[in-house]
Amino acid sequence: MGRYPYYDMAKFIKIDKPMIFDIGANIGQTIENFRNVFPKAHINSFEPSPATFELLKNNVSKMENVKIWNYGIGANNGLMTLFENSHSTMSSFLKLGESGWGKVIRKTNIQVISIDQFCIDQNIDKIDIIKSDTQGFELEIFKGAEKMMKENKIGVLYFEVTFSEMYDDLPKLGDIYNFLNERGFSLASIYPLAYQKSNLAGWTDLLFVNENFLNQK
Repeated sequence: MGRYPYYDMAKFIKIDKPMIFDIGANIGQTIENFRNVFPKAHINSFEPSPATFELLKNNVSKMENVKIWNYGIGANNGLMTLFENSHSTMSSFLKLGESGWGKVIRKTNIQVISIDQFCIDQNIDKIDIIKSDTQGFELEIFKGAEKMMKENKIGVLYFEVTFSEMYDDLPKLGDIYNFLNERGFSLASIYPLAYQKSNLAGWTDLLFVNENFLNQK
């Protein structure tokens, strides 16, 4: 455990065709990682930026069992402003902070949908893995999965958490941990830290699992 997150996920999700949500897909970097470990997975991949979505479409449109969606995922349904960065991996629904890099090149109104609503719309009854790399927006995404979490219909969460002032109004690690713990998720692994100025932690990735979901299998 703790070396390669995709192998770690496979220790908990031991089925041939898991349902995977890839939130914050960018141009599809993590899709190949998932397909290498879960070759028969059904992947719903979400990228809010229209320009980046076109690159994602070019990269993955011919992949079997991969659906791509030009949506943002959040706590509620509606329009939100995406701060699109000159470095596309830094684009966020949060404003760029003093420890961030790149610059905001445009502000785009984006359709945002909650996980709960998306699952209703698409008749999805369970999600084996959620990966979220949304530049500080993870807690809002989890808030939008309240119903699925309470019904133990989400198995594994793999996401980035930021400690530095990379964006304004970032949630605290404790708030994210408590939110997930209160909904049946336990910390499985912490991956290597990335450091920024003054040798302080900048960000890392976390893996949480829902034992109630896993025991149902």
